[in-house]
Amino acid sequence: MTLLEKIVLHNSDFAKYKKLQNLLIITAIKSDQNRVMDYINRLDNYDSVDIAKIALEQGLFEEVLVIYRKQGLHSDALDILIEKIGDLQRA
Repeated sequence: MTLLEKIVLHNSDFAKYKKLQNLLIITAIKSDQNRVMDYINRLDNYDSVDIAKIALEQGLFEEVLVIYRKQGLHSDALDILIEKIGDLQRA
């Protein structure tokens, strides 16, 4: 994962490749969930709906919320806030 992070985050030649960004985020979801939020905030060329589904299955509700907000999927973001996080104040 460290090598993949270096390639995607620190090498401008490969930084925009969607498949590499997807792979980095999915790998983090499966192996090091503490890094997922940082990757979601730093990257912008990944399959957001697919990544959100995988993160949702792993219980990463805040990460899913950020993905939906970044993509302008406000109704989906509200659903996460209300149904999964249970925070009506933020909704």
